Amino acid sequence: MSEDGRAAHPSHSAVTERIAALHTGAPFELLDCGILSGVTYRHLLAAGLEVDYTGIDIGEAALAHCRELHPEARWRQMSITDLAFPDGSFDVVNCRHLLETLPYYETAVREAFRVARRTVAICMFQIPQEPEVLLRRETANGYIWLNRYAPGPFEALLHSLSESVETVDVTADNGRNRIFFCTKRPA
Repeated sequence: MSEDGRAAHPSHSAVTERIAALHTGAPFELLDCGILSGVTYRHLLAAGLEVDYTGIDIGEAALAHCRELHPEARWRQMSITDLAFPDGSFDVVNCRHLLETLPYYETAVREAFRVARRTVAICMFQIPQEPEVLLRRETANGYIWLNRYAPGPFEALLHSLSESVETVDVTADNGRNRIFFCTKRPA
């Protein structure tokens, strides 16, 4: 998908609207996992939100591009499966179109909840359904995972870490995305 296509994807608007409803008029800290081109940051700024933004990705090229476009934000190279932040560092942790590309989701989800104070938003382009399919594809640069997880264990993990979980389906040109808006269970 092109950068313009990613920027116009309706899942960005759905996440931005939810975050705006929680944090309108108040500054907040957000960790964005898997930044790709910094599109989520631009959506938050366009909505007029006072966000203290940190974006992470494993790809240095994507981070360098984002640093050039938005030097005022923090851009760090790291994996969602090993976040170098203390517990409860961010008001919101956003994870969009990332879990499906990992060998498995559990460590990443637990890390997102660990560093979140209150809200975790997870958007998936491969909506969990049976049967679970764990697919590793070879590419010129190594390999990539393209997984469809079973809903039972995935949703059970979210509910075990959350006070509440709301799902929102967003229709896009290529099909549906599912966003899980989770309110972290108090410690």
